[in-house]
Amino acid sequence: MGVEGDQVSRRQTTSGSHAGAHGGVAPGDTHLLDSLPAPAFLVAFDGTDSFEFVYVNAAFEALLGDADDVLGELRLVLPANALVPHVRAFARAVREQRPISFEAGWGSAESGRTIAVEVTPLFDEDGSCRHLIGGAHEVTQRRRLESELEHRTRHDPITELPNRVMLLEWLHDAIATATDGQSIGLVLLDLDHFKIVNDSLGYEAGDQLLALVAQRVDRVLRAGDRLARLGGDELAIVCHRAKCLEDVVTLAQRVESAFADPFVLDSEEVFLGASVGVVASKGAQDTPARMLRDADIAMFSAKELGRGRVEVFDDSMRERTVRRLEIEGALRRGIVRNEFRVFYQPLVQFTRSEVIGFEALVRWQHPEHGLMPPDEFLTIAEQTGLIVPVGAWVVEEACAQAARWAAESHNRQPLQVAVNLSARQLLDPDLVSIVEGALAASRLDPSLLLVEISEAALIEHREQVVTVLHELVRLGVRIGIDDFGTGHSSLSYLKLLPVDTLKIDSSFVNGLGKDAEDSAIVAAIITLGHAIGLNVMAEGIETQTQLQELRDLGCDLGQGYYFAKPQPGEIVRALVHHEFRWSQRASA
Repeated sequence: MGVEGDQVSRRQTTSGSHAGAHGGVAPGDTHLLDSLPAPAFLVAFDGTDSFEFVYVNAAFEALLGDADDVLGELRLVLPANALVPHVRAFARAVREQRPISFEAGWGSAESGRTIAVEVTPLFDEDGSCRHLIGGAHEVTQRRRLESELEHRTRHDPITELPNRVMLLEWLHDAIATATDGQSIGLVLLDLDHFKIVNDSLGYEAGDQLLALVAQRVDRVLRAGDRLARLGGDELAIVCHRAKCLEDVVTLAQRVESAFADPFVLDSEEVFLGASVGVVASKGAQDTPARMLRDADIAMFSAKELGRGRVEVFDDSMRERTVRRLEIEGALRRGIVRNEFRVFYQPLVQFTRSEVIGFEALVRWQHPEHGLMPPDEFLTIAEQTGLIVPVGAWVVEEACAQAARWAAESHNRQPLQVAVNLSARQLLDPDLVSIVEGALAASRLDPSLLLVEISEAALIEHREQVVTVLHELVRLGVRIGIDDFGTGHSSLSYLKLLPVDTLKIDSSFVNGLGKDAEDSAIVAAIITLGHAIGLNVMAEGIETQTQLQELRDLGCDLGQGYYFAKPQPGEIVRALVHHEFRWSQRASA
């Protein structure tokens, strides 16, 4: 290839004159290039693989420097790095009588500039092309901005890790190039209780923690493993070189173990766990979307099973997920169609041997599956937030029913009603107004409404829950702690709460008369409750032995199948005047 850089000059270096058949610039008429305001140059071209710069105009010099000074750069950069790869394209462009465009780098990698070039063939009168005319302009800033935008669209700004877009590309390439016997693994991890960090320390601390997590996870990866942030508190790892599923699981376990030590934020230690889901590619027929979906299902299963663990995807998980989606959809329709019912289970006062109220328990009258107990749908309702509208309806219905009982009580003590509130409901900003509205609509004495919350909800959302409980108490509502003994709450914490009743969890009641340890725990809870002025209730009473031991220990209230199963409001009305005999179960 002939490249005569010495001929590059704004002075005419080629003798003779060739008229441009299409109004182009002939070598002898290079003054026309000087009249152009944009950078331009002229290249001699033999139609095969030889060309030489023969002229640059003043605007070109202004763009890249004096012609003599840039002589070496032109020889080095434009011919070697830009024009040479396009010689064949030049020949094709000549044949097709069209221009060709490209970009060329100029200068060092650190301070380099990007020049956009467009070259157009010039034709002689006989139709031959011996010269090309080129124009140029700088696009450095635009390309840098485009490069920065491209980086931002493919990387997470907090951790600087690649994002979901790149993760899917990695998976696509890994699946497409995987050889026989090679397993492509995907590890998905979600940080446990990360929201507590944001709520307690602030979002800036949360961002710092995410960056620290990314660094720590990256340190335990193998060569070839790729880490990405999907968003929120989810990270993903693509394992390219796994020989089998066990390799991927080993990596996942190593990642999960990396959370054993605390993270340090401004000298404060933060302990964090991770729930990890694992899936391996099933071959070339697999897709990135399926792998990501299945890893997410496995990760969700890890959370359901207690968090801080590794779960490997299997097909049964997908079946449960499909079932969950079906129930979620049916729940949404059930809310609109008013398919829910409230059943009531009596609360029995031991010393007076009488019913003093009922606990309201929601049931779902499913159009296909019939009456569904709460354990088949409440967890999904809680996870999806549908518990909020369902729970609001239960509060309204229970208050209305208790008001009807009160109107029929005559000279009897009015019956109270207990309603469970989930953690999701306690975090609903409209909860207090919902309860207040239900009381106003039913005209129920607020002291007859006992709101029960689980001990776990108290611990997990401490500050918000304490505030909400005090607002409910200001309405006149009484507060009870459900499932007490399972959440490890401290005595000092109980003293901060406006609590009226402790309810002993049924798992301890079940062991009465059989397990000395359960009997000791129940005795301790009763003593603790009475010491701080609270009523103590036991749930899940099913036998005379359990009832007798509870009475001997001084328990105040109880409920369970021994007395009656939950029943609709119109049926339990008969229990109000029923005198219980402790030697046998009462029939509903």
